[in-house]
Amino acid sequence: MDNFIEEVDEELKHERYAELWRKYGIFAVGAVLLIVISVAGSMGWRQYQLNSQIQSGLDYVNAVDLMAAGKNAGALTAFQALGKDGAAGYRELARFQEAAVLVHQGNKAASAQIYEAIANDDGADKVFRNLALILYSLNVVDRAEPKALADRLGPLTNEASPWRFSALEITALLHRRRGDVSAAKLIYKKLADNDNAPHRIRARATEFLTVIGK
Repeated sequence: MDNFIEEVDEELKHERYAELWRKYGIFAVGAVLLIVISVAGSMGWRQYQLNSQIQSGLDYVNAVDLMAAGKNAGALTAFQALGKDGAAGYRELARFQEAAVLVHQGNKAASAQIYEAIANDDGADKVFRNLALILYSLNVVDRAEPKALADRLGPLTNEASPWRFSALEITALLHRRRGDVSAAKLIYKKLADNDNAPHRIRARATEFLTVIGK
């Protein structure tokens, strides 16, 4: 009798399992498929990113080779394409190189536009944005509104900024353009006396102090 009851109980269990599977099995299969697709998609995306980085690296090297060979038109086209469709990191590098080619061709206005675009690009790394602001400022220091540009450079002149020496030198030039010789002299003196400042910046600061003194 006990065996019969156990067999009936087992049959009832199987029926309940079968009913549950009929009602919810499709969802279980769907969940498993979703996991498989997600994992495969993630692996595929990583592989795509890796391939994209490799291809962008090759494209960048080819563009640099064109520039080194004096084929500026071809290099400019290659850098523009990479700056638009290249992998992250290479896009910014390509835009800097594009601006460098334009400077070499004498088109400082177009080069300045590229540097300013990078400086204002919230999607770019902060290091790239700050470097772009320095290069933009060097391009327009002789024609930009002095106070406005000096204000933009202000955050880069603090002690924690790796660009502080260049930013200070440009700011001193802007003070001279405004006719504020005293403010320019203070900055040049600070740069000339700072052993941590790059040698060329210290040398230029010393030379400017001599000129201003005369």
